[in-house]
Amino acid sequence: MKFTRIGSLICFSLTIFTASAQDLHIAKVDSLVSLIEENNRSVGSLVIWKNGEEVYNRDFGQDKIPEQQHDQQTKYKIGSITKTYTAVLIFQLVENGRLSLDDKLGKFFPEMPGAKEITIRQMLNHTSGLGDYTWKKSNPDWLHKKVTEQQILKEIKRQGLVSKPGEKEEYSNSAYYLLAKISEQVYNTDYGTLIRKQICEPLGLKNTTSLLTNPGNVYESFEYNGEGKWVETEDFYFPNTKGAGDIVVTPEDMLQFINALFHYQLLKKETVELMKPLVEQDEYFGRGLMQIPMRTQLLLGHGGDTKGTHSLLGYNEKDSVSIALLINGQRYTRNQFLLGVLSCMYEEPFDFPEFNQVVVSAAELDQYVGVYSSPELPIKITVSHQKEQLYLQGTGQPAIPMEAYDNRKFQFERAGVKVEFVPETNTMHFQQGGIKIEMKKEK
Repeated sequence: MKFTRIGSLICFSLTIFTASAQDLHIAKVDSLVSLIEENNRSVGSLVIWKNGEEVYNRDFGQDKIPEQQHDQQTKYKIGSITKTYTAVLIFQLVENGRLSLDDKLGKFFPEMPGAKEITIRQMLNHTSGLGDYTWKKSNPDWLHKKVTEQQILKEIKRQGLVSKPGEKEEYSNSAYYLLAKISEQVYNTDYGTLIRKQICEPLGLKNTTSLLTNPGNVYESFEYNGEGKWVETEDFYFPNTKGAGDIVVTPEDMLQFINALFHYQLLKKETVELMKPLVEQDEYFGRGLMQIPMRTQLLLGHGGDTKGTHSLLGYNEKDSVSIALLINGQRYTRNQFLLGVLSCMYEEPFDFPEFNQVVVSAAELDQYVGVYSSPELPIKITVSHQKEQLYLQGTGQPAIPMEAYDNRKFQFERAGVKVEFVPETNTMHFQQGGIKIEMKKEK
């Protein structure tokens, strides 16, 4: 990473934002990022361009992980943003007549479920009905270690169809893995080489590659241990996620890529229009570009989440603003972060988060301990504490540590969970994603 962004510099830091960005209220954005960083809430990078020129560029929190070395070429794992790159490869084949959106999956993988019905178009827009090979019920962590392509294909086949092809949008990592394999078949070249030759070399991208190429110099994934430290967390073995989540890249390369896409340097204008979701038809995913709606602003791009990284790449056609937000250590969620950034930029109503450091005694926590339930929620929630740390555990789920921001109020920011206890009535007010439920402690 370039050290012109805030990074692990001793005694001083420097944020880059220019006068041309004043209409975007970038200074307010910087105040939000500073608040998040000062309270050790996230680790990552935020870069914003307008009209193809950088207006904001900042690392945050990387100095909290001194063992993680980084320089100008250190790359982030971007998860499902990889799907936009895969879609570009497919549409390039469509443009030169080597592939049709109406071609059937069976032309390339006749043994796959729905092969005679599923089209390339349906695979691109997540209406193929194929499942998600990255989730294996018998072994959810099976892709943490290297597996063979035959094992992956076998799992896709075993899962079958989760819905009828063309019936509904159903997010499918399996479809994009197969799209990457199809591009390899048609080009007769491996996926990593295709990314380099078809996208990177034409645009001069030097810090974009597939993890299939073993590039090195990549940010690892971290999680907060609740004791003031970020610790490395196990993530996917990313070559297992070819075409669906295996690309690593710097923020600058990401923005150069999406600006080139929307200025028709990779594909024709009519092709880029095909990639976009049909908003008026309530289409969310599109064909490689998905909606990222935030209040009055609509970005087009893609998000990416792995077991430990959280990223977003978006382009606002209204004013030619593009944003790359990459997080490799998250306590304040990516969606909350992005909502705050866009609200600040466009002067939308937004309350800056409050990160109060509140210590609740074990005696006080004792009165909250118990099992809570509500007819509105299909699971029960067990509340416990250990060493003045409160935990919530839903039925069949792992326990999550809750952080106090008031003697009776606790939150788990990563999942947007908040609870407030009312011991006088033996109730707990549970809140997540706009849902608010009053739960009663069982006797």
